[in-house]
Amino acid sequence: MTRPKRPILLVEDSTADTPGTRWALTDLGVADRVVSSTTPETLTYLKTQREQRPCVVLLAVDESSEDGLATLRTIKQDEQLRSIPVVVLGPSGNHDMVDKSFGLGAAGYMARSQDGREFSATMRTLYQYWSLSELPK
Repeated sequence: MTRPKRPILLVEDSTADTPGTRWALTDLGVADRVVSSTTPETLTYLKTQREQRPCVVLLAVDESSEDGLATLRTIKQDEQLRSIPVVVLGPSGNHDMVDKSFGLGAAGYMARSQDGREFSATMRTLYQYWSLSELPK
């Protein structure tokens, strides 16, 4: 499998449950290319690490918090950052959050499954797509 030339940025909303996401990325063998950030640190990282901008931002959100969607909004409103693809990792079945995510400019929305194998397969597909995709500099 092709390894990304640029890192993957995993942004963890303060209330999001992300151990399964970390496990799936480790299972794919790309954990060494994953940079973790909390919501407040994300914009600082994206603005200061221009040479190591991520190929994709995985924004893990929880349905009870608006922090993650506020981060998505801020990224997509920033002229220097808006071209970075952001995929929201959120709760399954929350159609309101799916609509909000796409309305704010998300490149995709992936439901965090409780089934580890199913979620790992989802992460593998997501990773394969973004590691092969041509992205702006």
